[in-house]
Amino acid sequence: MAVGNELQSVVDFVKTMYPTTKIVKQNVPSTPAANTCVIRLLTSDTESETLYHMRRNRDYQVVYYGSNVEDVITKLDAVERKTMNNLVIPITGSLRYIRVEGFSSSMPFKTESGVDVAIGVLQTTVREARDQKTYDKIMHVYARIER
Repeated sequence: MAVGNELQSVVDFVKTMYPTTKIVKQNVPSTPAANTCVIRLLTSDTESETLYHMRRNRDYQVVYYGSNVEDVITKLDAVERKTMNNLVIPITGSLRYIRVEGFSSSMPFKTESGVDVAIGVLQTTVREARDQKTYDKIMHVYARIER
């Protein structure tokens, strides 16, 4: 799976909760407005688990800008509850899922422009098969029995 597709999957997951919220991927706006959510890839590391698959651990930062502190706390708490209740996020265009490992959030604070904001971190895991060498199929098998 491509990291861009997984990022889009997290965006789509949050968008189902807040369809009227402006969601921005990866780039934090220079002057964010209230009712804006920024989702960006924070960290990514890959670990080998077996000869046949690997585990990709990714942390996504969910930054919500709201009109007041209560709005910010409520929105991030709802995202936390939904991710921890579902434990999986469907990968867009695939039958696979992103597994949710945890969610943590910061205390809300006020930006220089006067908009309240809080930051959440969504910890996820995706297991992915390694590329395997392929072989041509056996076209015919002939058996010979000797007595």
